[in-house]
Amino acid sequence: MTYSFPLFDLPPEAILHVLKSMDYGELIFISLLSERAKRAVESMNLYCIEASAVISNQISLVMDFDGTRVELRFTVDKERENQENGSLELPDKMELSISTSRSIEKWIGKGSCIKRWITHFNAGFHFSKFDCLQFDENASLFDIKELQIMFYSYDQLCILSDNGSDVKSILKHFPTRRLSFDNDVFNNLENPHPVLIQNYDELVIDPLFESPNTLQLDDLLIINSKIIEIYNMNWAEKELNRFLKHWMKGSNPRMERLSIYFFSQETLNNSKILKGIKYVEMPVEHTRWFKSCKGFEAVRGGHDFNRCDGTKATLTIRTNGICMLEMHVWYPHCVVEVREIEN
Repeated sequence: MTYSFPLFDLPPEAILHVLKSMDYGELIFISLLSERAKRAVESMNLYCIEASAVISNQISLVMDFDGTRVELRFTVDKERENQENGSLELPDKMELSISTSRSIEKWIGKGSCIKRWITHFNAGFHFSKFDCLQFDENASLFDIKELQIMFYSYDQLCILSDNGSDVKSILKHFPTRRLSFDNDVFNNLENPHPVLIQNYDELVIDPLFESPNTLQLDDLLIINSKIIEIYNMNWAEKELNRFLKHWMKGSNPRMERLSIYFFSQETLNNSKILKGIKYVEMPVEHTRWFKSCKGFEAVRGGHDFNRCDGTKATLTIRTNGICMLEMHVWYPHCVVEVREIEN
């Protein structure tokens, strides 16, 4: 037999002790009971590890905690979804799903706006912005300006929609320093170059399905981002060699790190990639630390070479399960000092 007791009749210290024995799913349900319950959960100083929002023909908010995933899925009914004229209002039908290692709990409600839920979790679980704001297919069902008001704080913008006009509208209303888009987006833009020349901190081009990337050498040469990540590339050593020589002459002046993941699993030939380039091969055990907007990372071994202004770069090739090429450019602000590592 189990017995219930009035939790909030206990002294504050006892309430906190009981709450600490609960998992995240239980704490979320407790926080929804009342304003006092919400404040009690807030006082525990719990933090969401990662939060993201996904917009398609529904709107999903996903929050990851230690061992728990919380997803709020807001949907519209089929009748409204199939309307032909105008944008849909933001949905108010919500399904809350809490997944832990032990169970999955669901709760369905209606009538509470998305903004109120975002505010609730912002306060209760201390996150001030979404790590990723993602636009999928059919995101244009909703009023872009309403979405802009709702999702104004995020770290990375991800676009998977293959509608060129939608992409232009998204980029206009949702400025970002970090952009990731599916290769189909790139193909469906009338002119992708205005996107590629933007001064992003990070640009990722990743085909959604297992198909080769269509990015050409001329496209890569005009990218003006600090961090560039390209997936499913099908270039041969000759194209890579041409890119390196263009960089040595002055192309991509803002680039700090380039990562290329190849579609083929065939091992790349270093000699062909570096043909005609003066370089120094570093010992594998030689480790240097590189600093970018994404943090510190170790660069082990590789081939060092210089551009026309004396700036040094290191080229490394990895083949652990997937063939990839990385290029780190050693600008003074990218070099990690010993004291920074110690701290």
